[in-house]
Amino acid sequence: MTSAGPESVSVRTEIAATPDTVWAAVADVTRMGEWSPECTGAAWRGSPAAPVPGARFQGHNRKGGIRWNTVCRVVEAEPGRVFAWDVDFGPIAVARWGFRLTRSEADGGVTVVEQFWQDRRNRVSAWTTETVLRTGDRAEWNRRNMTVTLAALKRSLEAGPTASGTDR
Repeated sequence: MTSAGPESVSVRTEIAATPDTVWAAVADVTRMGEWSPECTGAAWRGSPAAPVPGARFQGHNRKGGIRWNTVCRVVEAEPGRVFAWDVDFGPIAVARWGFRLTRSEADGGVTVVEQFWQDRRNRVSAWTTETVLRTGDRAEWNRRNMTVTLAALKRSLEAGPTASGTDR
């Protein structure tokens, strides 16, 4: 991932799983709604419909009764290491999001860092977003939601396969 500017927010956790397992989960954009309190899911758009640079997906989001969609483009996808994407809302560039994974030497698990950085909104769109969604400071709002997301991801992946034999 590129270096973060002052708008950067990152949250980290340790997950007892392999880097490939964690990467497969976070790079499957259709699953994000399982963990995120704001993103309710996503769907690949066009071809390729896979986590590779240049692929596009539509993110579905909700805060209270307000729902919106974003268009996202994968900018980095290295299995077991990084998955990152740029987010646009119509013609407005919003931000870059991503996950960075490193193997934990101590226990063989993975350190997962979810990062929101390069807030690309202009002042008017930032003010409008924070006013309409009533998030207050968006960086702090994102930090809280990212903490919830990573805790849910950790619970899901550490719980292991379901009775049907597929990952949760």
